[in-house]
Amino acid sequence: MNISLKLDKTQSSSDNLYSLYVRIRGKERNGKITESSISTGLNLKPNHIINGSLKTGIKGYSNKQRVITSLISDIEHIISLMKSDGLEPNPKLVKKRYEDHVRTKSLNTPQVISFWGGFQEFQDSKKHLSRGYKKTITTLKNRLKGFEKHEGILLSYDFIVGKSEIFQTKFQNYLWEERKVSNSYVNKLLHNLSQFLYYSQQRGYINKKPSFKKHDNVDRMEKVYLNTNEVLKLFNSSKWDYSENKTFDSLHIYIIEQKLKGTRSKYFGGTLKVTNWEMVKDIFLFQCSIGCRYSDIPHFKVRHFDFDSDTQTFSWIQQKTDKRVSVPVNKVSGEVFRKYSSGKSPTQKLFPSLSIQKFNKSLKLLLKDLGFNRLVTHPRKIGSKLVDTNEKFLWELISSHGGRRSFIKNLIDVGTMDYKTIMTMSGHKSMSEFEKYVSVTKNDLKKGMKLYHMDDPNTDVEVDELVKEFVSLDEEKRKLILNMIKSIS
Repeated sequence: MNISLKLDKTQSSSDNLYSLYVRIRGKERNGKITESSISTGLNLKPNHIINGSLKTGIKGYSNKQRVITSLISDIEHIISLMKSDGLEPNPKLVKKRYEDHVRTKSLNTPQVISFWGGFQEFQDSKKHLSRGYKKTITTLKNRLKGFEKHEGILLSYDFIVGKSEIFQTKFQNYLWEERKVSNSYVNKLLHNLSQFLYYSQQRGYINKKPSFKKHDNVDRMEKVYLNTNEVLKLFNSSKWDYSENKTFDSLHIYIIEQKLKGTRSKYFGGTLKVTNWEMVKDIFLFQCSIGCRYSDIPHFKVRHFDFDSDTQTFSWIQQKTDKRVSVPVNKVSGEVFRKYSSGKSPTQKLFPSLSIQKFNKSLKLLLKDLGFNRLVTHPRKIGSKLVDTNEKFLWELISSHGGRRSFIKNLIDVGTMDYKTIMTMSGHKSMSEFEKYVSVTKNDLKKGMKLYHMDDPNTDVEVDELVKEFVSLDEEKRKLILNMIKSIS
């Protein structure tokens, strides 16, 4: 079977151009020579074809030759498939197979779509996933829209894919200089953008997915969190708690009221009354005790907690991951839950509403007032520059997520639980994500001094006896003993 180029000289345009075809010639079983022609969609002059090939010097040669080569390649592939299927190719049948191939290809090839059209399609395809992932996509969209506005451009696949290095440079500079975000945040956005571009490639909207360069992060050993003593200090503070006829000398304090709708609401006064700082304190303590994110707080209703009196656990579904977790009840979480659930109906929200911005601002002011002045370093990398290297007070750096970090770190410090158990309670699926919450302090490093330390066995016995006696005392006597120890230490 012979394949060649043919100009149809029976019809021409006013500028002496003729339609170019690929001609397929072959013998039928009876020995008769037949042929079929398939249009290339090109119009050429007679002198553009020399010895059956396209002349190299003509205008648009590369594109025209690409069309011809692709068409001939498809025809040769169809002939090869027919032979492998035991069929005898003939021009008429080959042409029909090619037309079927073109028809199928047009049905399977997605329409040309804009960058934002593709992004909306990508976003719609993730509607069934967790709230946390959907929020991540929305954040990426907002940052890209902000970048568009800053640059005065409309984002396109051509710019992001065809000029990926220029795009990344401009986008990350916008994030560093205008948004003041760290390298880890930039890396996260670029990773999420890569997921969208992979989706676009799979859909046929782009031919290749660009690779974005990752930036170095600061490996912070110590995280911003409250240690066990600091959590208990906050728990025992009632300075800003509401009570009748109590006045507050801070302009930042106001009263929050929430009507109780349970069957025993009148027994609890009919209305929950707390100060805003009191509620911030209690919510943060709740986070420190059960390890929830602040995004869970607005969705908590009294009925969402399955309180099992036998096993003494709280069980609820995390908003970010849609994963159910169970955490043992402790003194702090139990007290906070009772305070905010008493007198409420099962469908009422556990906590009154408060935006995360107001929460974080109030949390800093509250801890400042209560003297949470432990010095902490929290360096960040913006581009190649290391910033925020000076020590700051704990209250300056604390935020809502510090509650979740406190929960994880303080569980580790209990010293009786393996990481797998703690990950089960925190809802982490991978060790790499879990390790981001693990804080290594100077005191943790000092524990290495105990390696090969030889204690006096008599000392251990004395300590055990002292602890046993202390535990057997009532609360008043314990306080007396503690004050005596502090006075002589």
